[in-house]
Amino acid sequence: MRLWGAALLACMAVPAWAEPGTVVVVGGALADDNADVYRAMIDAMPADARDVVIIPAASGIIGRSVPRAAKAFEAHGVEPSRIRVVEVAIVDDPDTKLVDESRWASGASNPSEVAKLAGAGLIWMLGGDQLRIMAALVASDGSDTPMLAAIRQRLEDGAVIGGTSAGAAVMGEHMIACGSPDVALTAPVSRDLKNCEGRDEDAASVPLVLGRGLGLLPGTVFDQHFSERNRLSRLMRAVACIDATSVTGVGVDEDTGFVFELGRETGHVTGRGTITVIDPSDGHRSCERAVMENARFARFPAMKD
Repeated sequence: MRLWGAALLACMAVPAWAEPGTVVVVGGALADDNADVYRAMIDAMPADARDVVIIPAASGIIGRSVPRAAKAFEAHGVEPSRIRVVEVAIVDDPDTKLVDESRWASGASNPSEVAKLAGAGLIWMLGGDQLRIMAALVASDGSDTPMLAAIRQRLEDGAVIGGTSAGAAVMGEHMIACGSPDVALTAPVSRDLKNCEGRDEDAASVPLVLGRGLGLLPGTVFDQHFSERNRLSRLMRAVACIDATSVTGVGVDEDTGFVFELGRETGHVTGRGTITVIDPSDGHRSCERAVMENARFARFPAMKD
């Protein structure tokens, strides 16, 4: 049974889209045997575009994370010859002795790497560090790299764009870069991404740092590992502090996917957990101590077809 899409859409306040593609936001720790999430992505791929393209930019353990992701897609019916990996990354994996992945830093502007997206029915962003994805796919002047432009075009043409953990964090217009839930409601909020460097995303005493996302779902900010890491306070403060006319916060649990079909303007939850939606559009919000009046909270469980 699908989530009542109209109700969820109303809560999210996402503007109408003409594009027919699908965005899938996975809250991290996606189990290889989670058929519900994998099938939701694979089944949404266009019939004439069956390639799965993996973007490893967030990962610091590419030598392990890429083969695992490829093997999982194979287990759910994707032909190995249809799985491609783009060489775009920021840091080297020290375990891959014969490859220095840090040399892939300009991969998003490399025509041969961008060309790998031409037949993509599903573009999948791995987890790790969301700041690495932004650094890899967004040019230094804030404009789209050729690869990011190609990703947007594939979405407009009906492809699926998905991401897990860090790959989920970048999907919205706004992004949580780092921040400890323990101090999210009280510590000053920063917009200096340097405050995240060299620190675990939600390590104790790290202040909330906000930045821009890729904007594949406008008007939203996502938080991942949501229930498992007690991130409600973090998402509340983010929603309260984002300087925009309207913003909706969506927290996604681990091993859970939020599937939003842009062409049909509907969304549903799949997998093994829940999503939490914070919509302050009918009330008042203030960044100071995350004050929100008349905000709507909703929690949606994964539904089975």
